[in-house]
This record gives sequence, C-alpha cells and structure tokens, in this order.
Amino acid sequence: MGFKLPFQMQITKLLAVLPAGATTSRHIFLTGVAISLIAGGFVTGCATPPSNGKWFAENGRNAALGEVMKRQDKIIQLSPPEAAGDKLVLLLLHGATDDPTEMMDIVREWSGKYDVFLYAFNFRRPVEKVAADFDGEMKRIESENPHCRDATIVDYSYSAIVFREAVILADDRSLFSGVSLIQLVPTAGGSRLARTMRPRFNAWLVSFFSQFSRAENPYGRFAEQLWAGAGNQKFNAVIRPERVHTILLADDEHSLAQAADKMVRERYENGIGTNVLVIPKTAGLSHGYFPTNPVALWYLRQLLEPPPHLAARN
Repeated sequence: MGFKLPFQMQITKLLAVLPAGATTSRHIFLTGVAISLIAGGFVTGCATPPSNGKWFAENGRNAALGEVMKRQDKIIQLSPPEAAGDKLVLLLLHGATDDPTEMMDIVREWSGKYDVFLYAFNFRRPVEKVAADFDGEMKRIESENPHCRDATIVDYSYSAIVFREAVILADDRSLFSGVSLIQLVPTAGGSRLARTMRPRFNAWLVSFFSQFSRAENPYGRFAEQLWAGAGNQKFNAVIRPERVHTILLADDEHSLAQAADKMVRERYENGIGTNVLVIPKTAGLSHGYFPTNPVALWYLRQLLEPPPHLAARN
C-alpha cells in the first residue's frame, strides 16, 4: 500500500516533547534516534514472499517477480515479452512501499489488452535520483518498443511526486510528450500528514532521516519547485492538461484540498489538474489500499478501456 502508518502524526508527538527552541546536540540526537525507530516501523515491508507471487508463477514470470522485489529503480515488463510491440502500453508506478506488487490487481485485469510494465523503485532514495533513473528507463523502453512513447501511465499516491519530478528533470521533452497520465489518489502538493514539517527545524530533522517525507512536505522549497512556478509550467507544456486524469477519494487523510494556506491549496490544485473524479467515502475504501479495492478499480476501468479504433490493434 502507499502508506502504512500516519508517520508524521507520530513525529508531531515526538517534537512536542522537546522544550521550546531546543536545538542542542543532545535534543537533536535523542529526537533523531526516536525518529529513526519510528521510520523503521513505518517503512518495514513484509519478510515473507509477496502475496501476489502466484500470478507470476502461473504466467511463467518468476524472474520478473525477482526483479520487481529488488526495487532497483527499473522498469520491468510484466506481460509476456513475446507480445511486446503488439499492444498499447500501460506503465504502472507503485506507492511508498516495500512490496511493489500492490499494483497486481491492475496488472491482472489489463495484461490482456495492454503490454504492462511496472517501475519498481526504492522509495527511501532521494526522489530526484529515483526520478532521474525513471527518465533513463523510459529512454530504454522507448528505444525497444515505439508504443511506449504513447504509453498510459498510472501512478499511485507517492509516485505522483516521482513521476512529476521525472517529467520536470527530463532534458528531452519528447520523452513524455506522447503519454497520458492517470493519477490514483496522488499526494499532490505534498501530504497533509506532513503538515508538521512547516517549522524549518522540524522539516530539517525529519528530512534527515526520511527522504520520502522530505518530498511529501507541502511547505518546503521542493514543493514549490514541483507544483508551482516554472516546474508546473514545464509539466503542463510537456503533458497537456487534457491528457491528465485524477481519481481522488473523499476525505482522504493525505489530501490538501482543505489546507488553510492558500499557496498550498494552489499547488494541490496544480497537481490534481482539471479532469478529476472524486469517489465518495465508501466502506472499506482507503488511501492505503486503493489499488486493490474493487470500487477504485471500477473508476480506473472507465479511464483505461481503450477506444475502439485503438483496441482493434490488439
């Protein structure tokens, strides 16, 4: 899932016990140790084989499963290689998780109509490096399969940040000029759970121990570069707004839709775009398990069904 625990809420409690203005090396050290322990509990993945391993075995793709679970910032083809070049391309980006197979319900449904790829990345690395590696991988698969230039990209939660940074970093605008984007509950503008990082000391301290929390900070310089100004203009110039669709969840705990800060709300709105579907609050549907929920998958289905003139190619 995209997020396992409300990490920043625990950080808030930690920082609250520090005396006002405390910045001594002892306070910083003790708080840092505590944050490290919390971060460890927050990001720890499953020690057992992923529950979705059966699909890979049934489809003769055990080797691909091994590559996926390494999370080495590689785009991995999940559909059979012999079908490459004959179908439309669907490229998935998972959330901040140790188990990228959280996207497998989407793979199961669409591997018949699309040539499906997954970008399996290590979310603990700086987002700039993960995004730069994604750019390199896009160049590789586009050189191998021309249809990748017109791929439909589906990102989920934290990976909306990864993808946006990749588009902005790319030195060749044509790399993404033909793609369409579907965002599943993106942490657009950052995450509301990271709002405690507004004080600079809090932001510095949390960022030191958690790179992905730094990227989620809605108040930092990175948020401004990614969701506003020149960065936002470049993203919209490369991927036209009409080719971006976003599926949101009502009352999402990560959403900045109701942020008091006007600039934060503007960055959030820049991130979600103008083509937005909002799923009403539904029992059993949450941000963390969004890609596996039948209701969420129904909404995604409305956007992924290929147009008849393109489906005929399959």
